[in-house]
Formats: sequence, C-alpha cells, structure tokens
Amino acid sequence: MASSTTLKLKQQRSRERREQILAAATKLFGEKGIDRTSLTDIAATAKVPLSSIYDYFADKRALVLEVPEENFAALYQRTEPLLSKGSDPVEQLKITFLTNFEYISENPSWGRVFFLEIWPSVIAAEPQIKKAVDKYAMRYVQLIKQAIRAGSYRKNLDPYTAMSLMMGGMCHVTAVWLLYGRRYDLVKKGKAVFTTLDSGFSNN
Repeated sequence: MASSTTLKLKQQRSRERREQILAAATKLFGEKGIDRTSLTDIAATAKVPLSSIYDYFADKRALVLEVPEENFAALYQRTEPLLSKGSDPVEQLKITFLTNFEYISENPSWGRVFFLEIWPSVIAAEPQIKKAVDKYAMRYVQLIKQAIRAGSYRKNLDPYTAMSLMMGGMCHVTAVWLLYGRRYDLVKKGKAVFTTLDSGFSNN
C-alpha cells in the first residue's frame, strides 16, 4: 500500500513538472519568440534543472510540438463544464467559440505563440500540431451539423466552410489584438464576430 502511494505521488510530481515546463515554454515562446528562446531559458523560468527538460522532451522541437496540445487540453477542461448535454447546438457553438477568446485573453502568451509563431509557419503542418488543431476544428463542424439538423442553420450551409470562417475570424481578430498592443476587449470583439457569422448561417 505504501509503495503504491509513493508511486502515485511520484507520478503526480512528474505530471506537475511536465506542466510546469510547458507553461514556462508557452510564456517564453509568446514573449520572446520560439527562435529566441533556449531550453536554458525555459529551465530557468520553470525553476527546474536543464537536465529535467530532457526527461520529458527529446529536444526543443519536441517541446514546441507539445505546446498546442497542452493548451488545447486546458481549453477543453474549461469549456466542457459549460456545455450542458442536450442544450441548443448554436448556444454550445457560441460557448465553444467565446471560451477560446476568454482563454487567449487570460493567456496572451499562448495566443501569441500559436497565432503569430506556429500557425503562420511550416511547423503548423507537423502531424502532432495538425492533429490537435483538427480535433478542435471538428468540434465546430459537429456543432454546426447539429444546428443544421435542428433547423437553426440553413440546410445548404457547408459545415466545413462555416468552421473555416469561424476559425479564420478568430485568427484575424486575435492576431490584430496581439500585434497592436491588445487595445480592445478581445472577448467583446469575439462576440461581435460570432453574431455576424451566426446571422449569416441562420435559417431565419
């Protein structure tokens, strides 16, 4: 029993250290850029020995590839409790869309590293990152399909085009917010984007 408890504590500490490293990487990649951030910088910010990073990641590239997946997981943890089963798919779509803006607003380093560092570069095509993005995008596709079946959105609406418009609007509004010193309320702007797109998708 004691050995089992010790093992669980070790596993928990290992998970926490990994999360600590990824949080530090997200912060520094967002502030300094991926190319200008070293593993030594990340170790110092995470307050772990440099050797500890290599316990979890083979190299800097491996660490970069993990950052989107870690942040999407944190976003899902935040979103899921808000999505009540059986509720209106359009309302679920709105919650999914706006929760992302809230997460970025509270974690601008993540917004910067993803929308300004990863997304515009060739690294976005890496299978690990593509899989994480595709998983997120498919949430929109499924909810849009449900809204079409429910009669809330028009039958001739292409769910994939609609998803692309939503993701594109999110990327543009977030990138401008980051590039111009976060001069507006990102969540409020996200609501305006959703209202405009929802009106275009609507069956009414």
